[in-house]
Amino acid sequence: MPQLKTCLETYFPRIDLVLCRFHRYRSPEVVLHNLSQKQEAATLHPYCSGMYQLDPFYQHWLGRPTAGVFRLDEIAPSEFRRTEYFLTYYTGLGLHDELMCFVSSSADTTLAFSFGFYQPPPERDGDLLSDKMTYLFPLLQALLEKHHWQASASLLNDAVASSGVFVDERLSDREQEVARLFLQGHSAAAIADQLCISPGTVKNHRKNIYAKLGINSQAELFQRFLHQLGVD
Repeated sequence: MPQLKTCLETYFPRIDLVLCRFHRYRSPEVVLHNLSQKQEAATLHPYCSGMYQLDPFYQHWLGRPTAGVFRLDEIAPSEFRRTEYFLTYYTGLGLHDELMCFVSSSADTTLAFSFGFYQPPPERDGDLLSDKMTYLFPLLQALLEKHHWQASASLLNDAVASSGVFVDERLSDREQEVARLFLQGHSAAAIADQLCISPGTVKNHRKNIYAKLGINSQAELFQRFLHQLGVD
């Protein structure tokens, strides 16, 4: 960790590091990080308790398990920056930017290295940040392989399957699927395209979801999700 941290901070002053091991069928494991105790409590604990299921990077890896460097805006759904997840865990906590490196191309697990800035990064140009990290990517791979990072104990005592993010017996399977996609930041049009249904049908599903749960907004849906995870 000291060698890696020193190397990265040379290129990215004030960078915040989180190395996780992503799993396809259970919650992520935090291998190392340099966050403060306050940041850890506000981000890593909720993340591993279930919020990772709304993470665009995790969802991207599930669909395309390849190694590489990715920017948030390259892979996030079109409405992600309007979601309660973004407003709570990015805007609300002062996270200015984030890059993610996937070290392994395994379809079932990968080392996922998140680089965030809780202070404005020295370069405002996201492309420049990405270019720098892409340049360092082979070094990161070499350092991780050298130290043979193994998964640490999970922040969860019992890992859970991640087949869906929202479970409520009042909702049909399709309604739960639509709720999950809305929470992840997909637009109605994108959901319609993904599920091969009409945008009008998606809107009807959303109306039914709100009626069955007794809510009126996506913010309330997000709060139901947090309550389900036990992190509200």
